[in-house]
Amino acid sequence: MKNFFKKLGEKIKANKKKTVVISVVAFVTVCVVITVCCLSAFLFNRFATGYVPTDEQLAAAKGQYKRVVIIGVDGVGDFFSKSYTPNFDTMFSDKVVNGTQINASVTYTGTALYPTISCENWTSMFHGVRPVYHGFIFRDTNQRVENGEQANEEYPSFVKLFLDQNPEGKVLSVCTWRGVNNGIIEENDRITKYNSYPNDIYQFLENYDPVTKTAANVMTVVDESEEATANTTIYDNIPGIEGELYDYISNQVKMYGYADETIEMRDAMTMQRVIAETVNNPDKYQIAYMHLDQVDHAGHSFGYGKPGYVNAVSRVDMLIGRMYAAYETAGMLEDTLFILCTDHGHRLPGGHKNHGKNTKLEVNVTFAIAGKTVKSGTPGKFINDDLAPIVAYALGVKGCDKWQGKVPYNMFTLLG
Repeated sequence: MKNFFKKLGEKIKANKKKTVVISVVAFVTVCVVITVCCLSAFLFNRFATGYVPTDEQLAAAKGQYKRVVIIGVDGVGDFFSKSYTPNFDTMFSDKVVNGTQINASVTYTGTALYPTISCENWTSMFHGVRPVYHGFIFRDTNQRVENGEQANEEYPSFVKLFLDQNPEGKVLSVCTWRGVNNGIIEENDRITKYNSYPNDIYQFLENYDPVTKTAANVMTVVDESEEATANTTIYDNIPGIEGELYDYISNQVKMYGYADETIEMRDAMTMQRVIAETVNNPDKYQIAYMHLDQVDHAGHSFGYGKPGYVNAVSRVDMLIGRMYAAYETAGMLEDTLFILCTDHGHRLPGGHKNHGKNTKLEVNVTFAIAGKTVKSGTPGKFINDDLAPIVAYALGVKGCDKWQGKVPYNMFTLLG
């Protein structure tokens, strides 16, 4: 009997070792499978597919447009597909204008690059490479470009290449968020840059303070960071009517439906500046870029899809309508390539850090393009670093050999 139990114990012990080995192997296998799946979704889906235009294709594209207008809407993600946006729909629809066929290509499932942060993605869009290459990845990147830090010179932007290849060319860039002009776009005396800041406060206060304007010298009444959450700064040391005005504005910031009252005015000034500069000087600029920021502010304050976020998208749509009407009146639609793009989306419910990760709401982005050489329908796979080669191709500019972005399939008629 004693030997029986001894042998039984030895068998159990041996089987236990096998069980442990099998469990370890199974665990490692599961980890490998999960890692591969995550890498596939996380990295491999962010590699561009499309055309690298030949010299002959670039020559055929050159001269098709007098200008490319890029409307950058920060933080809107895919929400143009879920909002009532009649002006966006009009700008990016197939139509005949004065006998010229204009087609549109739109996707709401474009891909933002990781991390889904403004600096990382806008820099990739201008410089044609993923964040790890252009040098801005994590570590206070938004603040770094705001302070004037430049991207890796090894990967020039489409703006620089256009100016290098067109000695008479000129570029306009008007931004509500100063990071694009201060750091992302290179410096050049043929680039006209405006940041809609700080005159917004001056104009805002004029509506409430016809007597004194000294308070307008203060640059902002809200936290002026990219990750602003509508937290207000308290100005207890400002006496008299100026202090009362700041109290008024600070209270308005917290109103339902508003992330930051000043940001609406700044976006409106951004759009108005682009319209005035390009319509009054139709042959001056071959590239006009604008950055609109109120949707991102609303995303931080309220969260993706919330009423305040929806309101911000609607206000941006009205600005788009203002531009379309001005270009239509000026007879500039036929010779313009319109592009609308965005850097990232937002998670729910809102807050200081509600983008930067890899969720669907943060990663999916809108990309829309309309012009006489655009192929109607839905483009092939679009990734944010594709913007640089798209703009370069449309202007007949040879891109950088080190760019990782490509011109997506099914976007332009002249590329097949």
